[in-house]
Amino acid sequence: MTFVAEAQIEARAAELWRAHGLEPGFDIERLLDLLDLRLLWEDVDDEADGIGDGEGLVYGLLVPTEQLVILNERHRDALEEKGGRVRRFTVGHEIGHWVIHAKGIGLSSCSLFDGRRIHCRSKSTDSIEWQAEMFSAALLMHRDTLQKELPTGEWSGWPPVYRLAEKFGVSLTAMRIRLERLGWMHRDAGGIPRSGPALVEGQGSLFE
Repeated sequence: MTFVAEAQIEARAAELWRAHGLEPGFDIERLLDLLDLRLLWEDVDDEADGIGDGEGLVYGLLVPTEQLVILNERHRDALEEKGGRVRRFTVGHEIGHWVIHAKGIGLSSCSLFDGRRIHCRSKSTDSIEWQAEMFSAALLMHRDTLQKELPTGEWSGWPPVYRLAEKFGVSLTAMRIRLERLGWMHRDAGGIPRSGPALVEGQGSLFE
């Protein structure tokens, strides 16, 4: 599978924000409509596909030729946890496959594509799954918009992270990972969130 840089993934997600006037917590099912994608709940056997590494649960599928996103009815309870935030992230993941892989670099060498569907597993380490996860994070937590919502100055504690997760309609874990990856948050030795990137060992601080 062709390598897709993180900067490219961020750019593709940002294009959707500009093109469709998205805002924090946007209706992701409406975005599916705008992209001419349909959504269907279907009972999918986690063990039946034999595609990919075979580990993990199948929460969602993409059928590119039918422009169809499928959510697994078997895992509806898990997908609807936290006010549907797991479902939103899963749909964002499938949109990532559509934008990056189906419409972008192609599916011919994709190990998760069986000729009809892209099978997405919760524990997959396949590179295109990483790309779709990165896209979903960038789509739901648009970098520039998220940066504007950060507290001004130095900050610490979980309340700002909770507030951001609520505003953007994602789980606390998704927001934490996003902030850490962008270098806007780290956790101290006690696990408490603090603003800015973590100091590397021996780096020290200008204010010490």
